[in-house]
Amino acid sequence: MSRTFQINRSVVFASLVAILVLTVGGGIRASSAAQQIPQDTLITLERTVCYGFCPNYKLTISADGAVVFEGRRFVKKIGTVQSTISQEKLRELINKFEKIAYFQLRNRYEHTRDGCEGVVTDHPSANTSIRINGKSKSVRHYYGCTGLEVLDDLTKLEQAIDDAVDTAQWIR
Repeated sequence: MSRTFQINRSVVFASLVAILVLTVGGGIRASSAAQQIPQDTLITLERTVCYGFCPNYKLTISADGAVVFEGRRFVKKIGTVQSTISQEKLRELINKFEKIAYFQLRNRYEHTRDGCEGVVTDHPSANTSIRINGKSKSVRHYYGCTGLEVLDDLTKLEQAIDDAVDTAQWIR
């Protein structure tokens, strides 16, 4: 009987250790995942008007995933809307900024003096920015600027910001 009690006690002890490891381990993973996004992180996207009916709005995403959409003109929702995105989506956006070496880009792509091979009038702009780890960068991207390969990556980043937040729900 004493041996049975020892076996059962060992099983119980091993089970408690396993539960403790899983519980604490899960907590560590969750908190370290949250720490991956610096608290000062702020991403913005502003789309400007064009000679026509281009949506005009500004979008801000904070480190906690809080989203503020400010519809200005030619959007379904005029005014301010608040929403959230997951930490995973925010991390994906930050990775996209890193992937295109955002901090190495020019501050603007609007004129030939900014590196544009040509400039076509009456297009909208997409202005992006990121603040992270005490560093800030903004890029003004006029869609009439042509001839630069980097603009494809920048356009994809701008679209990724829209997609992460699902701005289409407030625009169309």
